[in-house]
Amino acid sequence: MSRGLLLPVLALLACDKEPEGPAEAPYSDCDPLDAGLCALPWPSTFYMEEDATTSSGWRVNLRPNSLPMNRDGVQIKPDSWNQKDGFSTLGPFMFYFRDVDPSLLISHQDIGAYAADDARVALIDAETGERVPIFVEVDGTAEYTREQLILGRPVVPLKHGHRYVVVVRGLKTLDGAEVELSESFVQLRDGTPATSWDVEGRRERFESDIFPVAEKAGFARAELQLAWDFVTISRESSLGGAEWMRDDAAERVGAEGPAYTITSVEESDCSTGASIGRTLEGVMTVPLYTELDGPGTKLTRDADGLPYYNGDAQAEFTVRIPCSLLTEPRAAFVLQYGHGLLGSRGEVRTGYLSDMANRYGWVLIATDWTGMYEDDLSAITLMIANDPSDFGILPERSVQGFIHQDLLLRLARGGLVNDPNLIVDGTPLIDPDRFGYYGNSQGGILGAGYVGMSTQIERAVLGVGGMPYAVLLPRSADFDPFFLIFNAKFDDHRDIAFLIGAFQTLWDVGEGAGWARSMVSEPGEGQAPKQVLMQVGIGDAQVTTLGAHIMARAYGASLVTPQTREIWGLTEQTAPFEGSALVEWYYADGSEEPIESVPPNKDGDTHECPRREPAAQDQLRDFLEDGVVNQYCEGVCEGLRSETCP
Repeated sequence: MSRGLLLPVLALLACDKEPEGPAEAPYSDCDPLDAGLCALPWPSTFYMEEDATTSSGWRVNLRPNSLPMNRDGVQIKPDSWNQKDGFSTLGPFMFYFRDVDPSLLISHQDIGAYAADDARVALIDAETGERVPIFVEVDGTAEYTREQLILGRPVVPLKHGHRYVVVVRGLKTLDGAEVELSESFVQLRDGTPATSWDVEGRRERFESDIFPVAEKAGFARAELQLAWDFVTISRESSLGGAEWMRDDAAERVGAEGPAYTITSVEESDCSTGASIGRTLEGVMTVPLYTELDGPGTKLTRDADGLPYYNGDAQAEFTVRIPCSLLTEPRAAFVLQYGHGLLGSRGEVRTGYLSDMANRYGWVLIATDWTGMYEDDLSAITLMIANDPSDFGILPERSVQGFIHQDLLLRLARGGLVNDPNLIVDGTPLIDPDRFGYYGNSQGGILGAGYVGMSTQIERAVLGVGGMPYAVLLPRSADFDPFFLIFNAKFDDHRDIAFLIGAFQTLWDVGEGAGWARSMVSEPGEGQAPKQVLMQVGIGDAQVTTLGAHIMARAYGASLVTPQTREIWGLTEQTAPFEGSALVEWYYADGSEEPIESVPPNKDGDTHECPRREPAAQDQLRDFLEDGVVNQYCEGVCEGLRSETCP
């Protein structure tokens, strides 16, 4: 063949040849599916790698620059997340389109819309194809709509070590325009070639594992604006270390509980009408599992990433003995009390609690929430200001605090039974077989984690609590000072909202969220299903009732007839009954609850009210001692804030 004929033939062959795609390479630090922030959409298998050595079969693999950088040039490091084999079972999924019309999302006032045929956003169980109940909102704490992330919030805990698919369609801007889609997502959706391995490298996954799930759930591929998948953390990765600490500590201290010293004894004159006749302050020796004994530290980790015993430490505790037991000695019920936000065990000295102990004949015990008590405030504040990479100091030291709580109860049921200060006229004042937990505010949030971990406690009352923190914080007036620090350190409010959501994977083990399935439906080894009574006030400006609703659904709780208001996913039951329950108090002069993710007006805050209601106190007594939910309200539980907690 002549050269003149050969050249056209070669040209035709070249035209028929398939164009070469991008070469295989490690994924970039940023996911191109969502240009809002580097790490969006969150959470995602883009930031995971398959790992046959983990319980979930995956491992989180955030890259060095995936997370936000603050104004000081401090890049948040991914190390704490990368120790996990999945993401939070109650954290939000997050994505961004500019100026989205929030009326097109699923309001927490209409959660049932998650299952509607025309729902714009869905979270789908990749295995069953079922939609997960959610509400979806824009970040209400942002000053400008252009800085509002979109947050999808599960209202029931997800399964551990399980894959889920998020799908989005039909969203428009506030002025009715179409939202701007990511070119990378459109290339995946429409099957058009891309020059980026971040797209082509997961095309097969989208074709086999994401788009079919979306279409089976009723979301046509062509109408999708965004879709992705993620895998939740396994129970072992989330809770296994804490459970090992619990068991190791119990074995080390033995049946009598930890060694202890009573450091002071305060006597009061019961003849003057005092409620508490004797107060003991003490110190117990506890196994240490953190790197240091003090604020700002994390758990120890061996070569396998598991905690190990690191010597002993001291933890202070308080015991309160009511006059009713000193004057008429008998073996009494032990009430373990959990204090509020960044406070101390000194809250056990509160007047209403002292009166309850005297009226019901209870011995009160309390220790500090190590990790989230007053001594931890400075370390937490500095962590936020300097480097949020160290966020683990908060939940991990809180787990050490759970161990202190667990050992105090073991001490109360062991060594303290025969302590001379707790014996009157030869009669021990502690019945080691009758005990329960009661906590308010943080005591109802961390308390849910502690009780979920406990192999001792089977009944607990969680006052004005909730979960997860990712839902609670934006709606809490208590978080305002920390928002000021975040705002001073980050230029874009989207970074702040993202971090609050992303922290939840780390926070799960140190609060109720990670233990949500363990409490009732899936108790761990050596545990029985728990009974939980939740008492909250509508209009709470510190802990939103939405968090208590999530708790109640997770625990299979009932509302008590007559219910104060309808709550999606909960049914009412006529008292008396056994099991778990949620009771809400309505205060006509209390604050209204905003639809947006902002706190109610603090001037009408009802946070302190339910614990001071006589009906609530009698109800929790019956529940803790007898395991029965009774109704002491005359009709709906309601009152006036000005009379109950002015």
